[in-house]
This record gives sequence, C-alpha cells and structure tokens, in this order.
Amino acid sequence: MGIQTMSSWLVTKGNDQFTVDGLDELEGLTRRGELRAGDMVQPPGTDEWLYVSDIQELAEILAERGGSGGFDDDIDTNFRSNNVMPAIAGVLAVLIVVGGIAIAVMLPQLGQQETLLGDGGLTYSQMMITETGSGLRSVPEASASLTVPVKKDAVLELLSKRGDFYRARTTDGREGWVPTDHVIPMYQLGSADVQEKYDPLYNPERYIEVANARWMQLPDERGVKLTNRTNFEFMFRNNSQYPMTDLVIEATVKDAKGQTIDTVEIEVSGIVPPDDQTMIGTLRVPDEDALTMTEHTFIIMEEKDAELTEFWTTGAEVVMDMTEPFTNADIQVVELRAIPDADASQIVRAD
Repeated sequence: MGIQTMSSWLVTKGNDQFTVDGLDELEGLTRRGELRAGDMVQPPGTDEWLYVSDIQELAEILAERGGSGGFDDDIDTNFRSNNVMPAIAGVLAVLIVVGGIAIAVMLPQLGQQETLLGDGGLTYSQMMITETGSGLRSVPEASASLTVPVKKDAVLELLSKRGDFYRARTTDGREGWVPTDHVIPMYQLGSADVQEKYDPLYNPERYIEVANARWMQLPDERGVKLTNRTNFEFMFRNNSQYPMTDLVIEATVKDAKGQTIDTVEIEVSGIVPPDDQTMIGTLRVPDEDALTMTEHTFIIMEEKDAELTEFWTTGAEVVMDMTEPFTNADIQVVELRAIPDADASQIVRAD
C-alpha cells in the first residue's frame, strides 16, 4: 500500500477522534503504546477506515512490542491478508462477525442515516469491540476481572457512562462495564453533523450541569446539636436534546482545612428533560423505601395521584460518616445515561 508519509491521517480511538500529521507520527504513537491494534485510522485522501494492525508499518511495530495484531484466532485469515481495500469516496469499511467469521462490509457513509447495516443492524447509538480479549466487567474498574468475555468486532448496546467505562449490553442480553477505549462508537464513523448530533449519547456528562447546590446538616430531634444526616438540594440542567436518566451523584464533604471528611453517592431516579432543568426531592410513601428523584418526574406522577404531594420533600437526605460539622461540599455527576430517540437507535430504548 503506497503511503504519503507527511499527510494527515484521521484516528478514531475509542470515543476520541483526532488528526495525526503523517505516518511517522502514527509510528511514534504506536511505539509509545498510545495506539493499539484495535484503534482505527483513515488514510489521507480516502474515506476508508482500517485497524491500526492493518497498516504494515504499524503492524510491525505492534509485533516488536509483543502485540498480536488485534485479531482473534478464529477470524478469517484471508480477510487479514487482503484487508487493504480500494479507497472509494463516501464508503465505510465495517467489520461484522457472523458465525465467527469477519466479513468486510462496504457501506455508504451517509450524513444523517442512522442504520449502518439493515433493519435492526448497526446504528450510530451502538458500539463495536475493538480489542482482543476484552469483555464486560461487573464493576467499572480497570482491575476488575471479566465476567462476560466478548469477541473483537462484537456489537454492544450502550446503556450509560461512568468515568472511563460504558455500561453495555450484549446481543444476548448480558450486561456489564467495558472500558471506553475498548470500543468504537458507530457515530464516530459518521459525518461531522452525525458526530455532533450523537455525542451526548456517549458523553452525557458534558451536557449536564449541577447548579444551585446547597446543603444543610440536620439537627437532632431536640434541635440541640448537629447529626450525621445532611439534606442536599441541587438542580440539574440538561443542555442536550436527549432526556437524561440513571443519575448517580457524588457528594464530598470537607472540613475548614479542605480535608475530605466523607464521600457518598446519591442515586437519583427519574428524568432530566432535554434542554431544560429540574430540582431533586425525596418521595417517602409509607411502608416503601424513600426514593430520591427528579422533580420533573414527580410532577408527572403527582398529576396521576395528587395524594403523593404530602409525601414529597425537597432535596436528598443522606447519612454521612462524620463527627463534626463540615464547611464545604463538592457535588458532581459520576454516572449518567442519555436516552436515545427513535432516530438514534432501533434497539436501545428508554425502558
């Protein structure tokens, strides 16, 4: 394959996409371990996407580093040796695994078209495993062992995001966490308009704000001294076109010296509406567990059952491990899901 060494390449690495100024820079990134076999590159002057391991110069560096080239043993080796496809304007090369065989499918790269392969096939709200030996973990931690091995090129449904992990579901319904750099979201292979439209699905934390945060350390029953119970009140602002749900908030309280006293997570049920804002509160129905939820969702419930009003209070009450008053608190969103609409996905739905 003839390659211009000083032309710009487009690189897709997990959920990130950037340009690289020439093959020499690509080789440097590969030598330093910043590019892996499963990352994807687009040669200059083409609309063709290839794995890093498809480029001979980079494959040799991977081999020197002890890399396997990034393909499973049961992948068709004929495809591996013939995977340098002609550059066809407006065409996208996608690997689909069928019966353990990798099939290269040349598909139109159409700006706003969501489905990449047939009815119910690949969509911009799905992602594909790019790492050999990857899979789903039970918790979003790098040290966690795999609970669901997933083959390279397998398709996953996006469920939510937490830090550097996506919560995902396999086609047979198993769920778990996968590192964001072990997958390539399909929307990353679309046009600039497509990437802008679907970015909130994969990076919802970029589009939600925590505002008007305030808290009060609650007194005991006699009102004599403060307890370890704190009521947090804050508002979410959703700056995307997608409803947000499955929120997990982390509250960290600190003393006057800035030392952390305790950190607690708060699960928030309900919806943060698109391009809108909502406060949080707690619903305490007798004989049921208290439920922290968005006021937006509570109002919808209240319209159907007005008696719920007497069980609703603003804010979220949490118990924290502290023996003295705190003077500062940090509030941040640690987990979140943007709900795809019908255009974004035929598989992942609000329910």
